[in-house]
Amino acid sequence: MRARQRRERGREEAPLFGPALGLLAIAMIVPLVYALLAGDERSARAFLYGGLFTAFAAAISHVALASRARESSAQTELASLLVAWAVLPVFAAIPLVLLTPSIGWVGAWFEMVACFTTTGSTGYAQPSTVPDAVHLWRGVVSWLGGLLTLTAAYVVLAPRRMGGFEVTTPTASAAGVETGDVRLAELGARTPPVGDRLRRALRTILPVYSGLTAALIILIGSAQPLDLTSVIHALGIISTSGISPDKPMLPAFDNVAAEAVAAVFLLAACTSRLYGRASRIGRDVSLRRDPELRLMGIIIGLATLGLFLRHWFAAFELDMGENGVDALSSLWGILFTTLSFLTTTGYEAAAWEGARTWAGLDNPTLLLLGLAAIGGGAATTAGGIKLIRAAALIRHGLREIDRLAQPSVVGGSGTGVGAGLRGLVGEGAFLGWAFIMLYAGAVLLVAFALALTGLAFEPAFIAAVSAVSNTGPVFGFVAQGHESYALLDPAQRAVCAAGMILGRMETLAVIALFRRETLQSLLPSRKTSGNTAN
Repeated sequence: MRARQRRERGREEAPLFGPALGLLAIAMIVPLVYALLAGDERSARAFLYGGLFTAFAAAISHVALASRARESSAQTELASLLVAWAVLPVFAAIPLVLLTPSIGWVGAWFEMVACFTTTGSTGYAQPSTVPDAVHLWRGVVSWLGGLLTLTAAYVVLAPRRMGGFEVTTPTASAAGVETGDVRLAELGARTPPVGDRLRRALRTILPVYSGLTAALIILIGSAQPLDLTSVIHALGIISTSGISPDKPMLPAFDNVAAEAVAAVFLLAACTSRLYGRASRIGRDVSLRRDPELRLMGIIIGLATLGLFLRHWFAAFELDMGENGVDALSSLWGILFTTLSFLTTTGYEAAAWEGARTWAGLDNPTLLLLGLAAIGGGAATTAGGIKLIRAAALIRHGLREIDRLAQPSVVGGSGTGVGAGLRGLVGEGAFLGWAFIMLYAGAVLLVAFALALTGLAFEPAFIAAVSAVSNTGPVFGFVAQGHESYALLDPAQRAVCAAGMILGRMETLAVIALFRRETLQSLLPSRKTSGNTAN
């Protein structure tokens, strides 16, 4: 009986790296079939070889790691995420090395890390010379990276109060209760088996994620001619990767109708409500009271109004203010572009360049960097600091102002607004501030590392924000003189790739990963026996 329980637990807690590799090998069928239909036999062979090698590695890894199955812990799960984001791109890069050998292994690994972390940057100097199957593969990997990000958020980070959930939920000692079937746990506490959490999360996430993708492709196809570029941009919208087969700083869509459809789907990156059933941690609030959506509306409204007035007054100075069509086009271009950068997608509206021409102004560098740094909602595919942490700090600041005006004021309790307020203005605000400090430290660390490689300070800082916030297009969109990651050398690309992984893992998770207990848990257990080594 005990042996059977051990076998069942071993199957339950077996490492998931092998199945992840197997899924990656299956995904290579998509560009393989596309290449065959397009008559590109060279690309088809590259993806066939890459898929076979990845499938073989998946089988070997599953057999080798299954014998080392152990009880899951927070540290081993975080280590598995780190391995997934660092090692899976190595296998995904095989077709790129075969088809575009000039990019090199480091460049190909950088390309796939950017896709898996939904950063969306590219190291190709001339994307038009790259086979279409490679661009499709970049889009597919970005889509898989978005799925991995959502799954990791609800399976690994949420039960351990990370990834933004630390702001809205009390500590396990303070709560002492279960919400749903996932206990609010500290790092060392036990949680339900990872297999159970994974199956429940995928049952919720995969249908919604796939359904949104299919719906967006259909709606974009109804608004403009559907081609490979449109499909890749749809995948980039859903995964907030901003992936594109075109050069940076080119509009993602051809008309306002397609951009309007894309803007609606970008709102999914501002709140975790679509996937909330994957983890029942935290309180369920109405859309009207959702702090992430409310803060998103305020930020987008202020940024759009500020940029529009900036363009409007500049246009009047140039005697171009009487054209109302240009004014409306500029307003929409600003609205879509700011929403895109806030969700760390990084697509440019077709009217954005026209708005700049209308006003005769350069890109608002600091504003776009700030939007990318803030990021979208917690437990979404967006990167950055996350809206819920910013909302916690704002609410805490407003509460402190109220306390200065009314020192005897008492926070609410029980149900209603007061109950939700306690998590945001108490420990949640402190943790939000701590994360922002760690985030700033990570940006400075990556920027310093890039500066050591010889990159100038300004492009190094912009590249660091782009990498840690997982907003790849912002580098070419904002930087002056370095309009592509293709201009960086292999060492600089490696540093940027490490920053992308750090931004996707989040600094709190990385710090928790490298605790002493973590390092001990990753070492093979020593079994004592009757014979001891001399």
